[in-house]
Amino acid sequence: MKAWTASVRRYPHFDPVISEADAEAVATDPKRVAAHTFYPFLKYDEGWTAYAKKGKKGKRKDRPIRFAARLDSCIFSYYRYLLSKPYEARLSSEALSNSVIAYRRIPKLAGGGGQSNIDFARSAVEAIQSQGNCCAIALDISSFFETLDHLQLRDVWANLLGVARLPDDHFKVFKAITRYAFVDVKKAYIRLGYYGDKTDKHGRTRPGYLVSRDKIPVQLCDGKTFREKIGRSSTQPSIIEVNPHAMGVPQGAPLSDLLANAYLLEFDKHLRDICTKLGGCFFRYSDDILVIAPISANDAIALEKDIRDAITLYGKGLVIKEEKSAIHQFESKGSKQNISTIKASDKDGKPMPNKPFEYLGFRYDGRHVYIRDKTMSNLHRKIASVCRAVAIRQRKRYQGKAYQDILALTNCEKVIQVFGSVEDFHSKAADYRAWTFTTYAKRASKTMGELGKPIPRQLKNLRAAVYRRLDYELSRV
Repeated sequence: MKAWTASVRRYPHFDPVISEADAEAVATDPKRVAAHTFYPFLKYDEGWTAYAKKGKKGKRKDRPIRFAARLDSCIFSYYRYLLSKPYEARLSSEALSNSVIAYRRIPKLAGGGGQSNIDFARSAVEAIQSQGNCCAIALDISSFFETLDHLQLRDVWANLLGVARLPDDHFKVFKAITRYAFVDVKKAYIRLGYYGDKTDKHGRTRPGYLVSRDKIPVQLCDGKTFREKIGRSSTQPSIIEVNPHAMGVPQGAPLSDLLANAYLLEFDKHLRDICTKLGGCFFRYSDDILVIAPISANDAIALEKDIRDAITLYGKGLVIKEEKSAIHQFESKGSKQNISTIKASDKDGKPMPNKPFEYLGFRYDGRHVYIRDKTMSNLHRKIASVCRAVAIRQRKRYQGKAYQDILALTNCEKVIQVFGSVEDFHSKAADYRAWTFTTYAKRASKTMGELGKPIPRQLKNLRAAVYRRLDYELSRV
């Protein structure tokens, strides 16, 4: 495991920017950590519209994301590093290293970096193919991060350290990540004068940023202003909220993912024992569980119920909803596997007798792997959104011109490149931020090998689709 070093980010938060050397000095000193006062997290909702069939409206979903102040984040990161060592050793000794796959760096078998969801999806499909006649049971833990019981989490933490009671510094970090305080970003910006009602050129009042986003300071306010405008003052109530429940850790904190994984160590051992007995295997990617075993459909139904019961036994507070589980049966027929849907529901809990087998963004049809339909649909929604924003900017820039003239003045190639190939991608591939959908799909096709042969065909008309959408959006505005 690589040695830990502090990484100080420059996003807007309540604390001042600190040097990486100073951050390391605080994070690695148990006495200073035990005496440290943590700032509230800043919270926003990460939202998206769930996939829906053509003609139907998808349901809006929101996930609360909370991010820590700079020094606090470094402390969480360092204690994640301290806990990672015993956790990784435990996974190795319990033969779980290749089953628990989220939030960990798992080296590729051929070298050249760590595995991604593409590699994990391929491993799952290859496991199904190697089993021949088998069943795959897919389950999903509801509200995973939000329902981790604090008392059990404290015991898990102490167990990793091999102690009966957490040391003072670890206990301080434990309290900061469980009994955490947070402030809604928008409420903070309103109190500090960065966001509020403003009047546009047509005289209409609407909420928005009162200053340019890049003008918002990295340190949002000094200590005195924080106490007066964020905390309770003589003129206004505090907007600081505290997690009121005896469960849950903030999704987005550097330590939360490892704690969530470690919380299920006994459950993972239970799944391992079941799979060993049946001659199968399992993969757990955070809250997504996939069990593959050479069993009948009736045995798979019974096993699915046993796993749902086991999660409540080994993971206090956690629930796997029956309607969110799916069971597929695979039957070998020459070079292909026939797939039968034994049990599956849509997002509203209605039975789906022909639901395809999907895992980590890919669909397997018994012979080949495809990028799943939901992902392709989301791609075209993203294309529509980007093209709409470009069209609005161009219409403002070239007021009075016909849309055909604006289209001729628009750098369509630049828009296409948002989704297209990346120049010299070989040297940039290690940085996922340099990936576009095309480079992701090409990497998936290459990683999947013969399995992923159809994936390039899914991208065949992408360039034309972007151009058509841009043309359409310009004509609309």
